[in-house]
This record gives sequence, structure tokens and C-alpha cells, in this order.
Amino acid sequence: CMVGVGCTRCDRRKTDYKNFPTCEPDVKDGTLSAWSSWSSWRDEGTCGPSYKKGYNQKRTRTRSCDDSTKNVHGRSCRGDLLKEEKTRFLEVCKVVEWVYIQLPDYYYAGTTADLWMGIRQGSNQCKTTRPTWDAPDDGEGKYYRKPYGCTNTFDSTKSVDLYLYSDSDNAVYVSRMAAKINGWYKTWYSSGAYKAIEEDENNGRWTTTN
Repeated sequence: CMVGVGCTRCDRRKTDYKNFPTCEPDVKDGTLSAWSSWSSWRDEGTCGPSYKKGYNQKRTRTRSCDDSTKNVHGRSCRGDLLKEEKTRFLEVCKVVEWVYIQLPDYYYAGTTADLWMGIRQGSNQCKTTRPTWDAPDDGEGKYYRKPYGCTNTFDSTKSVDLYLYSDSDNAVYVSRMAAKINGWYKTWYSSGAYKAIEEDENNGRWTTTN
């Protein structure tokens, strides 16, 4: 287009230049938004096998590209980094060190009762070797045992579920159950003086611990 000569195409292109018609481009790029806040850390794995020491966690943040601000002289922002990730390794997978049950003074299970424990965290679970407690009918008290048979590792920063198995037809009265993981006892407490665990209730129940 020349000075003093008008045309539709010329009028449309004037906005792309500074001080038209000097032909100095008015560069307008695509616009990037500010970065979002970092997301919460997301687990990228689990514990389980005895060799597992931990797993990765990942978090992300994003920003968007708006090319509606771009003109023919500008560059698109779509090739710019629109997502950032951070990864960290958590060494939190630990074996079970001890298990215990606490019995009230009116406990009974029969002198031939075997008791053993299941430990679960999500889909990761194991059982101690039967019998973990062989007829512990001495009355009130805590009965500590090594968790033989359970070699899985569990995330020591999270709760676990406990399950008490019994081969007795009688009720098992339990006031507490716990698994010690990385120095911490993850304990279930009965809501009353005790919980009667019956064989007709599948020999116990999963109970969320702290």
C-alpha cells in the first residue's frame, strides 16, 4: 500500500505496524499466563516387597498459552514450557518389627486357640505365621510377638489395617492391637472395654489404626 492509496487489505494490515506506512513491525507475541500453584504430592509407587526402600512422589504446576494476542510478526507461545514437574524419593518403606494384642482380664479363647495377625495397607498385605499367639490365656496384659511370616514393607508415615485371626469357636476379647513399624506403634483401640471377635464375623475385622 502507498500513502494516500486506500484498500481493504491495507487497512487490515495497518494494525500490524508502527507509524504506518514506515513498515516498522509492531511485534505482538502470544501471552503466557502465570504459573499455577504446585499440586499436592502424588504417590508414584507403593511399598510391599521386602527389598523396597521407598517410592517416588511427583507434583506439577502448569501455565497456559493465549495466542489470541499474537499478530503476524509475533511468535507463538505454544512451544514454550507449559508444565513443570518435581520428583522426590521417600525412603519410608519399613518392615514390621513387632505385633501385639492387649487382652482384658475377662479374656477367653480356649487353651487350644491359635491367634495370628493380618496387616494391610491398600492392596499390600501379609499375615504373621500361625500361631503368633499360642493360647495366650494368662489374662489381662499385652502379648508381644515378632511378626514371623510377614516380610512385607509398609509406608511408615501412613496408617495400616489390622486383622486378628483365631482358630477358636469362642469369642476373642481384645482391647488393643498394634503393629510396630519404624519405631512407631500403629494401634487400634476398641471403642469400649473390649471387642469380642467372633468366628461368625470372619474371625475378626479390619480396623483402621493411627
